Amino acid sequence: MAAPQYKIKNLWLQAGESYYAYTVHLHKAEVLDLAGDWQESLATLDDNYDFARKAGAKKQEADSEIKRIRLLRYMGRNNDFLAPLNRAMDTYTELGDQCGINQALNEVGLAYRFSGDIPKAEECFTDLIARSEKIDDTKHQMSGLGNLSQIHMINGKHEQALKCLDRCMEISQRQNDNTFSTILLGSTGNAHFFLENYDLALEYYRKQLALAYKFGDLANISVAVGNIGNIHNRRGEYDLALDCYREKLELSQKLGYAMGIQQALGNMGLVLSESGKYPEARQCFERQLSVSSQADDPESIEGACSGLGNVFAQLGDYENSEKYFKQAIAVDLEHGFQNDLATDYLGLAEMYLKKGAAAQARETANLALAAAREIGDDELAAKAMLLLK
Repeated sequence: MAAPQYKIKNLWLQAGESYYAYTVHLHKAEVLDLAGDWQESLATLDDNYDFARKAGAKKQEADSEIKRIRLLRYMGRNNDFLAPLNRAMDTYTELGDQCGINQALNEVGLAYRFSGDIPKAEECFTDLIARSEKIDDTKHQMSGLGNLSQIHMINGKHEQALKCLDRCMEISQRQNDNTFSTILLGSTGNAHFFLENYDLALEYYRKQLALAYKFGDLANISVAVGNIGNIHNRRGEYDLALDCYREKLELSQKLGYAMGIQQALGNMGLVLSESGKYPEARQCFERQLSVSSQADDPESIEGACSGLGNVFAQLGDYENSEKYFKQAIAVDLEHGFQNDLATDYLGLAEMYLKKGAAAQARETANLALAAAREIGDDELAAKAMLLLK
């Protein structure tokens, strides 16, 4: 059948300065996103991008590209997004669209974060907060504060993360933004978790779960269930923790949420390791490594390699243990994961000691001690010093 003989631009039912069909499709994609049908949401955004490009509507093309990239990142397709994001940034700059520039800057920061370039990500989010405050762009001010809090947590600066989250929650509640508030409840719980305020963390996680259920937000239900599992894990309630992680894995697989799948598998591996179920833990970490390698997610790759290093050490397979610990350390060094670097050096040193390689154990324990002191982790430093006695 021959293609219809009219321009695609005529489908847009242009009304004033807005494209009606484009806007309807955009809202449809947002609803599908919230409902967890990410594949259909992405297909709708792909159509919108094509409409905009063929119609020569530069702003709508840039907007669609940004939203497509965000969804692709959730689905674990961490391509090199910097080139299309820079094109979108150029379009917004040409049009003088300050909110568009902020939207692109936020995504650039996330691209750096998930590629492991934490300093550049922090620079982007700090710039975004300042720019958003100047033009009263509360939406992207919240994004900047929320994402900067995650950078602070990666760097072990949990008190600074809480300050960002408190500012962000205040703005979110004024704006009555339920989706963002749900995310913030989980992030605030995470900050308290890392500060070992477990009761307070659990309170925030339960609020996150209740709000996510209220609005049918499957992605945040998955996140909240996994967070509650972390509390059970820390309390030694391993069966309850595993139940939570299995539920998170099931929801994440349903959504195609690659990051959630990686987190669930990694946490299951850790719990199974703590329970002495090393063959099962190995399977989880190997699955995590496969998924995270496909997604090119350095944080998850490091976690899987570190987990496998520990599992093989416990199984007496010192060759594989050394291989995976060294892979984890290489990722730490490349991406500046200072907290993980100290832990991985310590794990490798403990493996050498168990193997009977005293000289290698001492050399690696010294590296663990230096890394622990650099981040001010007295507990890790004390463990490294014990190996040096």
